[in-house]
Amino acid sequence: MTATTIGRSDLTVSGLVDAVRSGGPYAIDDAALERIHQGRAIVDRIIASDIPAYGVNTGVGSQKDHAVDPGTLVEYNRRLVRGHATRVPGPKLRPDIVRATMLVLLNQFASGHAGVSPELAQILARHSGSEQLPEIDAAGSVGASDLVPLSQLADWLLSQDDAVDLPRAKDALALINCNAVSLAAGAFRIAELGNVVRLFDIAAATTMEGFRANLDAIGEPVNAVHRRRHQAQAAVDIRRMLDGSHLWKTGAARLLQDPLSFRNVTQIHGALREAVDRLTDVWDDELNSVAVNPIVHEGEQRASSHGNMDTTRLTLALDSCRQAVAKVADVSGERIQKIQWPNFSDLPIGLASSDSPIGGVQFLNLGHVAASVITSIKIWAQPHLLHSVGQLADGVEDTASHALHGVYDLERQLDACRTVAAIEIAVAVWAIHRRGLDPRTLGTIPRAVVEIVEPLLPIGHEGETIFEIATLVHALENL
Repeated sequence: MTATTIGRSDLTVSGLVDAVRSGGPYAIDDAALERIHQGRAIVDRIIASDIPAYGVNTGVGSQKDHAVDPGTLVEYNRRLVRGHATRVPGPKLRPDIVRATMLVLLNQFASGHAGVSPELAQILARHSGSEQLPEIDAAGSVGASDLVPLSQLADWLLSQDDAVDLPRAKDALALINCNAVSLAAGAFRIAELGNVVRLFDIAAATTMEGFRANLDAIGEPVNAVHRRRHQAQAAVDIRRMLDGSHLWKTGAARLLQDPLSFRNVTQIHGALREAVDRLTDVWDDELNSVAVNPIVHEGEQRASSHGNMDTTRLTLALDSCRQAVAKVADVSGERIQKIQWPNFSDLPIGLASSDSPIGGVQFLNLGHVAASVITSIKIWAQPHLLHSVGQLADGVEDTASHALHGVYDLERQLDACRTVAAIEIAVAVWAIHRRGLDPRTLGTIPRAVVEIVEPLLPIGHEGETIFEIATLVHALENL
């Protein structure tokens, strides 16, 4: 099997996810290995000169002013890892995120600025492809280096049989003092965002059919008078989904002007797309930035302490994206309610078949479930950037930006969004059925949706068995 080479070109979100899914093996580019040797030579010279260098021959954090005895550097580095690898009760990182974390670390090492031992880099490359990966706690990071989970990963790596005489000076700090877990976990979430955006586009298009919406709001003339390229693309995509729909015929729309949750679909979905693009750009930048502290640089022949592990940029982009996700979910919830509301839809209340105490969407309380889930999505949208961590490490670490918390809340949102979109689609298909629309009069995507979803809905059998939304979510996965 051909190895995936790290260090030859920039790492991207999509490239990282693909590399992890390939399962290895992984190798370091020859030029990158030479850079690693050059960086290590600087560290060796620093140690030989006995000039104080943070984390190389001194303690770290609040203990930075204490020198490390040259004779105990290996022991000190080993204890540094285990001292920070405190086990935390709760969720564990998925194996694919653990593997991605190792590749992010390896990419940083490949720059040469981390100053690690070449042997450590080779061992990391080799074990990145291991079938048995360690169990790493998901908690413990405040967004100013993922110290706790990275230390657990480092302890596992340094416990391998081929990690002889490791870690050497600076090796431990290079393994634990960066944001590799946040970047790895975030990459997988970002890779999912496109599918969720498309799912909400599908939901909106299907609801437009069920509502008999006015498509002027997504038409070409409306999108020719602004410079919002993401909105314009959202409009193009939804128009394609509605290709062939009778709604494009003159007089097909029921209302001269629909509620804003229909008219503003492309504006709001476009804003989400813009936030996703910004988040992706930030992530691609940070995947190729060196956050390991300190760095070494051949031109200066010394180690420079810095704050590149700060995650303000990551967290700010995450905060914006999570709020955009919540906005899209929120207007989806509005459409779910409007299409069941006779004053707006001209359909029986709750899409019931007749004036009866039994039947319809409302009898299955899908609107209530959607409202509950959307509330959670909006809670997880709250910004993290300005949350203080207080004065850590005797006041040395007095700011952090909570990037990993932001990633986890995005993950929660995306799971919940699939439920909300599935409910909107179910309600829209129910409305299409209640209107007695011929599927051949629908747009290409709503037509396919009806074919998949309508057989799963208990129309006319409400309450006979318990309805499971998860069945819908699963059925819509490959649309």
